[in-house]
Amino acid sequence: MKRLTSIPKRAIATMRFSQRTIVFSFVILAVPALSTTSYASPNTTANWQGWYGGLALGGAYSAANPDGTVEHNGYMDAVDTAQVDPVLQRKIEDLDVTGSALLGYDFQSGHITYGIEGDLTVMDYSESEGASGIEYDNNAGRFFTTKTTVETNFLLSLRPKVGYATGNFQFYVSAGPSVGRFKTTVHYSDTNVNGANENFTDTTMAFGVSSSIGAGYQIGDGWALRGDYVFNYYPDILDGRSDVDNDGDTDINFGSDFKSHNVRFALIKHF
Repeated sequence: MKRLTSIPKRAIATMRFSQRTIVFSFVILAVPALSTTSYASPNTTANWQGWYGGLALGGAYSAANPDGTVEHNGYMDAVDTAQVDPVLQRKIEDLDVTGSALLGYDFQSGHITYGIEGDLTVMDYSESEGASGIEYDNNAGRFFTTKTTVETNFLLSLRPKVGYATGNFQFYVSAGPSVGRFKTTVHYSDTNVNGANENFTDTTMAFGVSSSIGAGYQIGDGWALRGDYVFNYYPDILDGRSDVDNDGDTDINFGSDFKSHNVRFALIKHF
């Protein structure tokens, strides 16, 4: 049996690039902060109210969790289910560099801040999982192959936020709805007499939730540095079924969720 690796060489290279990028970004962003004179004394709080926009660079660990299941309808039975389902349900994970455009508005009352933020994050998530040449337990000499690929390149979120400001710092949390575009392709084939050879593709705009926790530091002239962690969850990026032997009955049901953990550093301009 030849198993497709969960994190291929490209993902490992991406992880190394992501780590270097995050470290380099931290150094670039931290130096001005450390070398800039504080613009709010310990007894005053910087003004965070108003419009702001910015760009962020980060690294994300993302994973799709397929839950494909085999139907007992004549072509496949309970033995097939026990053997094929775990292969269809293997996690599909990747590490990617992300870029984000941010736009928001904050209100402020003393130390308390509250507002709303739009977040468009782009990344190149495209990973596969599966296995090839697996012999059926109940059909000696017959083999099956399956491969699932999930792709997405943007996540768009709108998050209300609330925070606490002290000195030049602002600490905040946020949560709100999110939407993303996902494309899933599933290949399933075997070497039975009436062999299956099915290619299923589904593209959907999936809705989910996005939450974040972060901190910003004003460095003067309306500029601020920020670091945050963003979690996105989409419970249903795939809902389909496949008739692998073309007999009119469903043989495999497909489903999946998607999670993304993104750590970012941003440069923000307040207007």
